[in-house]
Amino acid sequence: MLLGDHDSGQGQAGTRESDGVAGYSAVNPTPAETVRETPSVAGSEDNWTAHQTETAPTDLGVNPSKTGTRWRLLAGASALVLTVLTIAAVYLLTKRPSTVDQLVILTVPSGAEVKLNSKGYGHSPVKLEQLSIGTYTLSITKEGFEPIVEQVTISESLPQPLEYKLKPVPPSESANLSPEEAIKQYQQQAEDAFAQGLYGMIYEGSALNYAQLINNLDPSNTFAADMVERVHRAAHQSAQTAISRGDLARAQEIYNFLIDYYPKDEEARTAATKLESQLTARRGEVRGLVRKADEALQAGNLIEPKGASAYYYSNQALAINRQDADARRVRNQVKERLTAQSEHAFAHGDSEPAIKQLEQIMQLFPEDKQLRTRLREMTAARNTEAAKATDPNAHRVRGLELYRNQDYATAIPELQFAVLNGLGRPEVVFALARSYMKTGELDKAASYFRKVPESGDDSYRSSIAALGEISLQQGETATAVENFKEARRLGGSTLYTIASLDDKIERIERRERDRAAEPTPLTIQVRHLHGGLLGGSCAGPLTVNSTGVRYDGSGEQHVFSANLIGVGVRITKDEMTVQFQSSQKFKVARSEAERFREALARFQQVYSPSSK
Repeated sequence: MLLGDHDSGQGQAGTRESDGVAGYSAVNPTPAETVRETPSVAGSEDNWTAHQTETAPTDLGVNPSKTGTRWRLLAGASALVLTVLTIAAVYLLTKRPSTVDQLVILTVPSGAEVKLNSKGYGHSPVKLEQLSIGTYTLSITKEGFEPIVEQVTISESLPQPLEYKLKPVPPSESANLSPEEAIKQYQQQAEDAFAQGLYGMIYEGSALNYAQLINNLDPSNTFAADMVERVHRAAHQSAQTAISRGDLARAQEIYNFLIDYYPKDEEARTAATKLESQLTARRGEVRGLVRKADEALQAGNLIEPKGASAYYYSNQALAINRQDADARRVRNQVKERLTAQSEHAFAHGDSEPAIKQLEQIMQLFPEDKQLRTRLREMTAARNTEAAKATDPNAHRVRGLELYRNQDYATAIPELQFAVLNGLGRPEVVFALARSYMKTGELDKAASYFRKVPESGDDSYRSSIAALGEISLQQGETATAVENFKEARRLGGSTLYTIASLDDKIERIERRERDRAAEPTPLTIQVRHLHGGLLGGSCAGPLTVNSTGVRYDGSGEQHVFSANLIGVGVRITKDEMTVQFQSSQKFKVARSEAERFREALARFQQVYSPSSK
């Protein structure tokens, strides 16, 4: 057969040797050969071996040199491909990357706004992925802290993560202090804040805030380091106390603070994780807490009592589920009502109570930046008023205006401030003295009237007359007349005309003459004769004076009195009958009885309506 002839042919490029399988060459087959694997077919008339070789007819006219050329071309192409792949692998392994996989930026505290080349990336902590290698302008800003702006070169060798500790902005009132003075002030403020429990949950004005301000000025300051640790311990204790009384929301706030400002505190992280598990287990309580919050709100229990207020219940509900809209509604309403109360007080001039209440509201709602802004506005307005309050001339103007409007009590501190600060002009001192006089503080009034400078000014003449008024009220009639006469000699004043001074002098002198002619009250001891079948008697004083006659015996039934008009006396031997509402007899010596009757007659003459 043809296949056999081909196999037995001589003069081919290679010699085939059988390996025991018909038609299979021990060396590579020529391109003209095709090997086909044919499975045996059951029931076939012809049984083929598992491997049969079909050999296509060979073109006996092909040049053997062409076959070799093909193989050489194939080998060269393979070598070229292998070289290219090797070069690519080496390049990929040795080339420098164009991006970093990730960059983490942390701040203490967190929540700072992070920007690279003015492009915002949110609030810290920030995780950036596939960031191109290169130099960037990094800016970090957070309210209440000094901004950070610096050039950062992003490369594979850049330390991870980038961590920045923010520095608090010093308060404006310490701007003009030396570092030593500022540290001393911050230490006192830190102690005061710590004593009030202001550890740092609201950072501005807290003990931690002042400690870090000290640290900025003196990194080795032992007080600052100690205060930072004291705050750390106190915050942990407060969190445990909150948990023990069931205030999980407060505990959550404290642990968040600890994690934020003490990032290496693993105890706080572990406790916060445990607390989250507790809160998750209470998800079924949210509805009940919101209902209680609504009831407390309707009853006006905004923040008191602490464990049963609208604020407390809504906070507990939100600690469990931050997305609960009803709990957030109640919490916002509490904030709105409290803020309205503060604004009302501020609008009515009660700046200090308003500011204190707003500070308390900030403690309850630390996330509200508008409250901080409003607090600064209120504080600035109060400070402006305080600055005005130190201006003596402004006090003088206000005081004189209040005096003219007869608001004497309010005028006194204004006028006094002006006087004490060098503006004690005659009209100011006189207004102050007369304001004291009108409010009944006569000694102070007299003191300032005497300080009115001697001059031809109207206020000086009025002061002399006013001193006469005060002397008269204090019963010193001689001094009063003397002052009135002096004021009259000087020509009087707007308030005290000569005619009015003459009238005052005349009335005082007439009263003194009348007083000299007045009878002297008389009291004698008598025995009251009860009369009746049983008789009997009691002893006591019998008095006559400008108001009438009175006997004070034993027991209420033996007390008698009558005015001067209705009383009468009759004397017989050693008895005297006195007409009260009824006639009463007294046993008394006749001489005493006569003395009593004469005194009664004189009082009746002086004080009878006809004599007046």
